[in-house]
Amino acid sequence: MHRTVIRILFVDDDAQILDGIRRSMHGMRSEWQMRFATGGAAGLIDLATQAADVVVTDMRMPGMDGSHFLAEVKRLQPEAVRIVLSGRAEADSIIRVNRNAHRYLSKPCDAATLQGAIARTVNLKAALSDRHLAALVGSVDALPTPPKTYQELLACLRDPDSAIADVARIIRQDVAMTAKILKLVNSGYFGIRERVQTVDRAVAFMGIEAISTMVLGQELFDSKSAIAIPGFSLERLGKHSFETAAWARAIALHEKLGTRVAEAAFLAGVLHDVGRLVFATRTPPASPIERQGWLSEIMLSMEAHHALVGGYLLGLWGFPEALVEAIVWHHTPSRCGEARLGLCGLLHIGDYLAHAHDPQTPELKPKTLEAGYLESLGLVERIADWQATRQFDD
Repeated sequence: MHRTVIRILFVDDDAQILDGIRRSMHGMRSEWQMRFATGGAAGLIDLATQAADVVVTDMRMPGMDGSHFLAEVKRLQPEAVRIVLSGRAEADSIIRVNRNAHRYLSKPCDAATLQGAIARTVNLKAALSDRHLAALVGSVDALPTPPKTYQELLACLRDPDSAIADVARIIRQDVAMTAKILKLVNSGYFGIRERVQTVDRAVAFMGIEAISTMVLGQELFDSKSAIAIPGFSLERLGKHSFETAAWARAIALHEKLGTRVAEAAFLAGVLHDVGRLVFATRTPPASPIERQGWLSEIMLSMEAHHALVGGYLLGLWGFPEALVEAIVWHHTPSRCGEARLGLCGLLHIGDYLAHAHDPQTPELKPKTLEAGYLESLGLVERIADWQATRQFDD
């Protein structure tokens, strides 16, 4: 049986570091086709003649830094997974490269960590198995935030009386802000040993001043992207996602699954439709005739693939595998492999109840539970209890 060889390009301006990577990755040479380029310019020359599935680059390189290099990689080969492997860098550099890199690993990085990060991206690409969808996700620059929410955050950050809780409250009600802040705080740049899973903890760790600098100076969040799909509302998506999160958390607590599971369920709820944002901001063709067909195609594709695309994006960003799987299978939790009510099931039921209590989101489907799912877990009678438990005070 033919096995696909994974093509990986390593780029660093230090030849000795490249030699070290070559030695540390020696055991993978039968599975990976590894290439090495000294500097960003050499890396682009390499990519001009052959494709790469994964690109791993240093950040601080003379002539062409990692951010510039990865921006070119994204333009030339958007389906390639982009990983930064770099030493300590300034905060503004991290924000810039964060727009073009999927992962940030900090030097010194042991061979097992680097190998594991690459292997995970390889597995994600294999699971997606669609080059066009991979290119769609790879071309994402920044996820859009509603201008009103962005302005509310700016006002909060500029108010000297604002508290960490005020900032976190605004961020956690927006899909893009939540995804971006957690991606950043869990990157290798901050060197956190235990993963941060809540916006409140992320904001507390980073601090209001640091977030203000990043938001005001570097546009960490994007409030200017045009929405290409008619009738698509960032505000409605945010409201539905937050309600899904609140339902999923309430069910987890009611079932006494523990605080950590409840926190993970809330995060999964906020992010479960992040794939829709990927589709919603694509640039339509200039021709009105071509645009009609394009709109029909992308709307159908969004309905069919938004869960997979969202999970793939978050997987590339380094979010936990359990959360990624829950998002991928949140419409069909029976395929997630949970023997009992777990994160995927909580998300599925939370999504259903959010729709049931808010009929004003007709574009966000489905509104039914997977046939036979609750029966298979013996939970059919629990729906009434869950609905009675939910407190509408979030």
